[in-house]
Amino acid sequence: MPLVAYVIIRALTGSSVGALAITDAVPSAWLLLIGIARRRVEPIAVMSATTVIIAFAAYVLTGGDPLAIELRRGAVTGVIGVAGLASVGLGRPLLLLVAQNVAKLNPDPEMTARLSQPDRRRGVTILTAVIATTIAIDGATQIVLALTVPTSSFVPDSTAARIVVFGTGAVVTIQYLRNQKTRLNRGLRPPSDHTANNP
Repeated sequence: MPLVAYVIIRALTGSSVGALAITDAVPSAWLLLIGIARRRVEPIAVMSATTVIIAFAAYVLTGGDPLAIELRRGAVTGVIGVAGLASVGLGRPLLLLVAQNVAKLNPDPEMTARLSQPDRRRGVTILTAVIATTIAIDGATQIVLALTVPTSSFVPDSTAARIVVFGTGAVVTIQYLRNQKTRLNRGLRPPSDHTANNP
């Protein structure tokens, strides 16, 4: 969708930088406006809007260097990915913290019991690491492209790279979840009659 919007806006304006700026600013503004209308602004909307403002300010202060706007994409996902990896390194994986907060807001004894199981906690930690690594790789890739490719080809190239990175990450995540589910099911499976009758 961003690529299609970029191509259309670029054709209408004749400016790669202008098209890039608009395709970055509109989604961020939309998220912020939706949050204000609902009287509940999500942190992701605030971060997105803040990075857009910083990028535009840097663009003006540097005399119109589009690099500031291009770097924004990698900066956002890069920071999120590093934060996720740091949470794993500190022993407080973000996904586990989110799950624990959900359990507190909506008391569920079964969910609380599951989160206290070492195997499940380990699984959530690994899942956090996989997702955070994918996001961090995307951030690094976007930054490298911003520094190496011309503005006119940045959006197509960055979109293609993002599809490859997140596609690979999705495959790895799904495969891990399947393996984790199979392993947990085996652990919960009651012993067969043959096993139970043999000491």
